[in-house]
Amino acid sequence: MPLIDPENVEEWQFEVRATDLKTAQMKCEAIAAKEPLTEVLSVSQSTVTPYQGTYRFICWFRSEVVPDDNDNDSNS
Repeated sequence: MPLIDPENVEEWQFEVRATDLKTAQMKCEAIAAKEPLTEVLSVSQSTVTPYQGTYRFICWFRSEVVPDDNDNDSNS
């Protein structure tokens, strides 16, 4: 989903395990689909030796910062 306010963003990362880059990309896209206003910037492999048949990949995301309306509860 494209960002609405590209000036108000934060970048973050999340680790996934996958057998190859294509599978890791799909996992990263699935994570982004669950988070509002989030897009996948890139996916990078962080290990070269497999562990139980999978490698470690880092998903790099950009998300629009959504103000938290709960901060205004003190006026109630």
